[in-house]
Amino acid sequence: MKQTRQLLFVIFLILFSSACRQAGDEPEISTDQAPNITTGMLQHTVYFYLNEEVTDEEKQQFEEGLEELLSIEEIFKSDMGVPASTPERDVTDHSFGYSIFVWFETMEDYSVYADHPIHLDFIEKYEHLWADVKVYDSEIIQTLD
Repeated sequence: MKQTRQLLFVIFLILFSSACRQAGDEPEISTDQAPNITTGMLQHTVYFYLNEEVTDEEKQQFEEGLEELLSIEEIFKSDMGVPASTPERDVTDHSFGYSIFVWFETMEDYSVYADHPIHLDFIEKYEHLWADVKVYDSEIIQTLD
């Protein structure tokens, strides 16, 4: 429990420090070169690896907790998923239980989400269900149509 909180805090610090970059640090891409550019958005992807002994009832409660988490107002867009029935390959990981994909328009929106009572309550209420959590954050530099 303490280790998970420490990991989440370190991830938050890394994200926060990257938000403090100066404007000159951003790549210069003109909208003529990339008309569908969406800069400044953050995609926050989380994979939850549940403990083997988690019951179906606990999974249902976890899903309900994810739905509440994804209702936070600062979220621009969100999706929830489970492992797909794609073929096994060396590069494919089907071992997670749930995933969420969350987009934020600004780093400030992400910061509000990270400290939001619903987010903090979610961690406290459900962290006993997961063996591991992987977070992948990406700054969106271009949206492809």
